[in-house]
Amino acid sequence: MTHKDKSLKVLLTTGRTIEQGKSLVGTKLTTKAKQATAVCFLDPEDMEKLQLEEEDNIKITTSEGMIVVRAKKSNEAPHPGIAFMPLGIYANWLIPPGDAGIGVPQYKEVEATIAPTKEGIPSVVQLINELRKVKGKKDV
Repeated sequence: MTHKDKSLKVLLTTGRTIEQGKSLVGTKLTTKAKQATAVCFLDPEDMEKLQLEEEDNIKITTSEGMIVVRAKKSNEAPHPGIAFMPLGIYANWLIPPGDAGIGVPQYKEVEATIAPTKEGIPSVVQLINELRKVKGKKDV
């Protein structure tokens, strides 16, 4: 099995981080905001299984969509099979809308597949423009 053929099923959970919170000051379109939210924290053993180094790009796929972000080793390990993403547009690309009738998205325990990729990480503006096209609006 080659590096590019490897994938791992995980439970994806999202939440706030200090870096993500600080990036909310000002605009969410900054490089700082992208660096704080276009990331997924993985258990070191899971990174080893995928032959990943820190800062390698990974593709995360759920029932709702796919996004490319950077892999980071979690300081909260061990937690094999659990991936964590800071809240933001990158995580929102993946999480299902709530189905409990109360309008809250499913921020925890989302089934996901993670795989190494050479694809680039989209900018926040690219993601916003993709959403706008779905709604029939012009790019920002």
